[in-house]
Amino acid sequence: MEYKVFTPPLELRDLVQCFWALESTQNEVTPKDYFLMADSCPEIIFQYNEGFRSYSAQSARIRFQHSIHNRFTVGNKIGFFGVRLYPHAVSQLLKMPASEVVNDVFDFSALFKQHGTDLADQVYSSVNTIERISRVSDFLVKRAALHPVDPIKYFVDKVIKSTGQVDIAGMQRESGLSVKQFERRFKAIAGFPPKYFARISRFQGIKDRYSSNQFQSMTSLAYSCNYYDQSHFNREFKEFSGVQPLQYFKLIGQEHAEPFKLNKNSINVKEQHQFNGYLPCGWFV
Repeated sequence: MEYKVFTPPLELRDLVQCFWALESTQNEVTPKDYFLMADSCPEIIFQYNEGFRSYSAQSARIRFQHSIHNRFTVGNKIGFFGVRLYPHAVSQLLKMPASEVVNDVFDFSALFKQHGTDLADQVYSSVNTIERISRVSDFLVKRAALHPVDPIKYFVDKVIKSTGQVDIAGMQRESGLSVKQFERRFKAIAGFPPKYFARISRFQGIKDRYSSNQFQSMTSLAYSCNYYDQSHFNREFKEFSGVQPLQYFKLIGQEHAEPFKLNKNSINVKEQHQFNGYLPCGWFV
């Protein structure tokens, strides 16, 4: 499969982490299953080929931030275009607390009505990923301008950037809010209470830490991520992924294969590399 990650335009970089595209290549045998892991960030996902069999060949949906894991059966041909958002995008785009929609998936058109239906049709009919990015960017810029963002997003961003390794009590004091006020407003942006959101963020940071530092053991990895011990690490990893760490990491060994050389004219491409089945919130088997 061909996997590309695209940097969003400047006016969207506070709302969108990245755009991404995943497509089957010709005469390729696709994986049978996709395993979804917990994720602190929501995504808009446009499926324009068979993709996941539980959805129609042309479908558009928002998968909100979630603490659960799941399994999806994969079709014979994959075509996905995704928009990875920051947590505050839920309240900014939909003017609703993220806590009301966590662990759920909604049809894009059901949330954005005719505007959502029109955008989905434009994405399906687009000839390439760059055109899809342009269409979706125009929609998001206009939509985001309608609603201001709660300043508490600063603290949500802080948790993500630190991969959950942050002083929650210190952030609450810095906010100037009472404990209850801070937790209520944080949850409205992040979807989860601060401590639980930090746990998910820490879990998400494990893969990058493992790959970049080439840890020799799961124990050293556990301690580097501030888990109490190996048992605590194993228990939490399985809670958010559905598998034990060793089962996941034995498959990830070849993750950083030699990347493709990018065309210098492809200024919108952030990353393009040999796809080994791993996405930020799950993996294909």
